[in-house]
Amino acid sequence: MTALVDEIAGQLKQLSSAEKRDLLRILLLDVHGGVEDDDAEEAWRNEIVHRVKAIRNGEAAIRALEKQWEE
Repeated sequence: MTALVDEIAGQLKQLSSAEKRDLLRILLLDVHGGVEDDDAEEAWRNEIVHRVKAIRNGEAAIRALEKQWEE
């Protein structure tokens, strides 16, 4: 790590949990080019609605997942 990262890591310990969450959101937005989490949440909601409609219309089937346990 660089000296700057070490310094920031030390300052993180002084932040509250809420402040750390806010900082994490800022960092994630920066790393991902400003894509908002709200956009992803809306996209997932739309996908869920689409899949539920497909199941209700008979365009998709529900398959049960089988778990295989190894002893």
